[in-house]
Amino acid sequence: MSKLAAARAARQTSTGRLGATQLTWLLLSMVGMFPLAATAALALIVLVVIILLSGSQLTSYSPDPESTLGPGAGGSVLTELAGGDGGGRFDSAGVPDADLVAPIEAAARECDLLTPVILAAQIEYASDFDADKEGQEGRKGLSQLTPEVFAQYGEDDDDSGEASALDPEDSIHAHARWFCHLAEETQRMLDDRKVVGDHLTLTLMAWDQGTAAVEAQGGMPVILLDSYPFRVRGLFAGYTVGGTDTSTASPSPSVSPRAGVHKRVVPESDGTLLTGSTFDAMFPGRNAFYTYAGLSDAMATFPAFATTGDERTRKRELAAFLANVDHETEGLLHVDEIDRAAWGTYCDGGRPYGCPAGRTAYHGRGPLQLSWNYNYRAAGDALGADLLGNPDLVATDPAVAWRTALWFWMTQSGAGATTPHAAITGGAGFGGTVRSINGALECGGGNPGQVRDRVDAYRRFTEALGVDPGDEGTLSC
Repeated sequence: MSKLAAARAARQTSTGRLGATQLTWLLLSMVGMFPLAATAALALIVLVVIILLSGSQLTSYSPDPESTLGPGAGGSVLTELAGGDGGGRFDSAGVPDADLVAPIEAAARECDLLTPVILAAQIEYASDFDADKEGQEGRKGLSQLTPEVFAQYGEDDDDSGEASALDPEDSIHAHARWFCHLAEETQRMLDDRKVVGDHLTLTLMAWDQGTAAVEAQGGMPVILLDSYPFRVRGLFAGYTVGGTDTSTASPSPSVSPRAGVHKRVVPESDGTLLTGSTFDAMFPGRNAFYTYAGLSDAMATFPAFATTGDERTRKRELAAFLANVDHETEGLLHVDEIDRAAWGTYCDGGRPYGCPAGRTAYHGRGPLQLSWNYNYRAAGDALGADLLGNPDLVATDPAVAWRTALWFWMTQSGAGATTPHAAITGGAGFGGTVRSINGALECGGGNPGQVRDRVDAYRRFTEALGVDPGDEGTLSC
């Protein structure tokens, strides 16, 4: 994790050096004053200036044609210079009507790709926050959705008795649902290798032109200066704390996760035990594959998780689960088991269904490192997914990965006498969860250092959740 943090710090330093981004925007603000030929010339000048100011910054990356995330993605450097991914901390002071801040923040939880910064910038571009605006083709309200789109995605989100495009809250939430639908469609195109470009750019293109046009063009490998994605990104700074943070999160180079779109089931506030910000603070060096939304989806699949007993018990269970996850993945850094030499040891050929994906296909994956063909079979049957035939789903779909971890936690006794859920909620304490997960391999003196690492993580996480860890005698096994 220290190397990852150092790399991020170095990148943040280099991207801000000599004010290259600010100078870029100063020059690009003149674009509208020139005809097309002059615009093209200006774009060339901008790139030359940036290269001179930033040294080899634009050529120091090694693009990965398979990736749609991070600095290896096509056009990612220009994406950052154009305004970033909208992932900075939301500056609500940029919203002219304070009553719109809460609906924007709530609606932005609709899917991973959408953020309050993106949503606010799109609304400004569409209507300049004029809730009464009526545009062409029957478009109305803050988001200026067509009547057909609003009819499909608009709901009575403010409980006024009817869904109306002229109602700010209804318009904002319909906007988010439509955006996330487009995000799903563009992600599907990326998965099928029909388009190139970063996910946000493609989704903004689809918002402006439709998904058919995006597919027909093959995506957008670089951002065009006069395009809708470029113009919307130019508004991000007005809604981002600091105004110029254009950093984008990238996954660990040791894995190749797919950037999925996952609907949030559990909100970040309104009484939930774990907010997105607390999750980020618990796992500062986590791989981008492990999303808060994926965990939220999994928690909704197992509603008894972290809802059994009093508040203290619920918080302890959440902390215990995340502490064991922290240990198994080194802080949510690894998706696949790092000991590749052991990958061929998890096929029990005596099972009637065998190992259809290959003898090396059932190694540890995900938050609790699901392994063995019989566990993939059982988890897949319980979750309605063919994990025996396609075990890589655990390493490519964040929600599936989190669900397999909670499937084990809630339903499997493992090497212990009870499930980890029953252990932590029934009085056996954190040590009982460790016994269920690894039994004699760690407990009873099997590997005290490993147990100590789990306990240390449990202490950190109970402190973060504001609860005591429980009886000292139950922390170890």
